[in-house]
Order: sequence, then structure tokens, then C-alpha cells
Amino acid sequence: MKNEGLTAVVTGATGLVGSTLLAQLLGDSRYDVVITLSRKRIPDSHPKHHNHLADLFDPTTYSGQLKGDHLFICTGTTKADTPDNEEYYRIEHDLPLTVSQTALKNGVKTVVAISALGADPESRFSYNRGKGAMERDIADLGFKHAYFVQPALIGGEREEKRTFENLFKSVQKLIDPLLMGRLKKYRTIHPYTIAQAMINIAVNDYPETRIESDKLKVLATMES
Repeated sequence: MKNEGLTAVVTGATGLVGSTLLAQLLGDSRYDVVITLSRKRIPDSHPKHHNHLADLFDPTTYSGQLKGDHLFICTGTTKADTPDNEEYYRIEHDLPLTVSQTALKNGVKTVVAISALGADPESRFSYNRGKGAMERDIADLGFKHAYFVQPALIGGEREEKRTFENLFKSVQKLIDPLLMGRLKKYRTIHPYTIAQAMINIAVNDYPETRIESDKLKVLATMES
């Protein structure tokens, strides 16, 4: 198992978890190169960081750059930001699938994608249904390793204002201590925890494909 001189590729590196993941990868001695693919320039001048402007729906804009050991997919949206159902599905499902297909063609062996707790292609909730379909279709591509991290409500402060989410977070803080046993997986999880777990999963070849929120908290503390 290769655990040094690694190259990581990150999509969604401007988001809450993606930006945290980028910072951790840049500080991780096991990674020599960290490539980010984004619509807007990411102003990070770290010598390991290589930022490429790309339209993630169009592989011709990034196929030459999407090469490495580990692909981390941190893209996503909300119904508030993307009310159109077709566009919502394109972002939640089609985009990560297209990126993964390109990565596989380029020889990337491992993909780690952010999904959601309760992801299910048969769910009656559009968010969980889109994430579940994404998991299913990426898993079917044939990567050597395909992992889907399923966080509960993500804590931390986003750059964009999400009124409903912020209200729910306030309520969740009161509920978290009451969630015990099998309900612990529904507790709020911090972006740093998700990002560190994603790295540890990729580097250590975790035996499970879908990893729920409570296990992410354990994996984030494991020694690599």
C-alpha cells in the first residue's frame, strides 16, 4: 500500500468540507501534490497546490489534470440554491459521476465522495435519493476502492447564509447530548472530522464502502 508521495485531486474545494480537506491535504506529508478543479480560482499559493479552472460537467476542460492516486469529491448543493429538480440532480448525481468516470479512465484507483446519512436511491426525499443514486452509479464504475462518507448535519460556518440550516443547527446543539447508542450517528459532525476521516480512509484502504457519521468520528482519530 502506497502511503507517501501521493497525489490527491479535489473537487468542491471551495465548500465547507472541501476547503477544510484541502488545508489538511496540504499539511499532510504523505501527499506531494494536491490538485484542485474549480470554476473559480482558489487563492492558495502553497507549493503543493495546483489549481485548474474547469467546468466539471465537461471533461475536456480537466481530463489532462485529473490524474493521481486519490480523488476526493466534495461537490454538492441545496434545494434553496438549486430549486430546479433537473439541475439539482445534475449537480448531486451527474457531476460527481462524470468526474469519477474521467478519473477512472485516467487510472485513478481510489475515490472518496461525500454523500449523506440516509442516502438511498429509492428514498422519497430528493436529497437522499440523489446521493443514493450517486453512490450506486460510482460504485458500479469499477474503481479499486470507492468510498462514500455519510455525515449527519455538518457543523461549522459556511460563507453563504443558509437560514434554515443555521436554525436547525441551533436546535441540534440541544439534541446532540440526548442521542445515545444507535442514535449517536445523528449527532452534528465537524468539517475537520469529515475531512480527516476521508484522508485516513483513502490512505488505509478501509474495508467498508459506506461509512456513517459516527464511524467517521472514530476514523478521524485513527493513526495512519
